[in-house]
Amino acid sequence: MVSLERNIKELIQFYVKENYNEHLKDNNIQYIEDEDIEDVVSKIYTERKDHLKQFVKESLKTLMEECPSELIINNILIDVFRDDDFCINRIVIEIRLFQAKKTKGEINQSETLR
Repeated sequence: MVSLERNIKELIQFYVKENYNEHLKDNNIQYIEDEDIEDVVSKIYTERKDHLKQFVKESLKTLMEECPSELIINNILIDVFRDDDFCINRIVIEIRLFQAKKTKGEINQSETLR
């Protein structure tokens, strides 16, 4: 079960990072302005939440030799997404930290959120 939960969290992180990088590319920007991060994350999170859940379910089927039942996966996802404000805030914090490191030169300018 721990492996399943870890896989789900890693898939969610991957999904968020890809959407962050896509947003930068689509808007031809290097950073999201600090005052805009929360709005951007809230919009992407709200619009793509159902897609994210489906992405996790489909990805688990290909990643795991013995994929657990959909009921087990749904229960974990319900737990993860129980508090939308917490999820959004965590993503905002991660993006702010990443962008701060990138600005200070601690991360190569060509690197994407990992």
